[in-house]
Amino acid sequence: MALPDTLAARLIETVKENELSGRIAMLGRQRWIGKRRKRSAALLENVLEKYLHGISESELANPSDQYSEIFFEKIGFSKVDSIDASEFENASIVQDLSCDIPEELEEKFDVIYDGGTCEHIFDISTAYRNIDKMLKPHGVLIGHSPCNNWINHSFYQINPELVYAFWERSMGYEVLRCQLQPILPMYAKRVVKMTNPNITGKRPRLSDRVPDGGIILDYAVRKPRVSGKTPKAVYQTDYENRWESISDGEE
Repeated sequence: MALPDTLAARLIETVKENELSGRIAMLGRQRWIGKRRKRSAALLENVLEKYLHGISESELANPSDQYSEIFFEKIGFSKVDSIDASEFENASIVQDLSCDIPEELEEKFDVIYDGGTCEHIFDISTAYRNIDKMLKPHGVLIGHSPCNNWINHSFYQINPELVYAFWERSMGYEVLRCQLQPILPMYAKRVVKMTNPNITGKRPRLSDRVPDGGIILDYAVRKPRVSGKTPKAVYQTDYENRWESISDGEE
């Protein structure tokens, strides 16, 4: 779990374009990598110039260790926590997200950043529902999750369909961003957009060919201000549409 230049740039864009602030929790204590080379380094420099004018890349690193609390403070958060199941990286909150969370963690955070944690939790559905519980109303989950070419990295690779089926359709969240981000520095600007299956009725269609190398799902979803409805069961859109069409035909 780490923040290289490309993902740091996308995180800054999401935070600034949606005017996010307040208290943030990173799942796992994120290590700071920052600049790598050429195109990805240039992307971060351009994003800093646009959104954080006057702040250099060197000012984003923790001065005394390898982690990212200073980065999150610099981009606008007043309180930065880290949540982990173990104390091995000195997270500020030790909590296994596959278990029931204590009441004091409910509706505690304005933003939660999953920078590569939930795919390592076998009971991932419980982890996602715990994130929902920990977010304040109108809070935002930002995710950078492995989507392709990460064999044996974790239990799961996360698809765009999950964002639309679970977070939007089932939980009633607003999708602020959902795109595929290549992680190799040379492909930093090769973002691949996609269609929303809840609008088209079909699985997400990609706007372009996905480049070689590891692909990150870069997404952000906002919790409703009022969560009055019971979450729907989670199914893929095209299957639901087929079932509904058969049911309609029988009637």
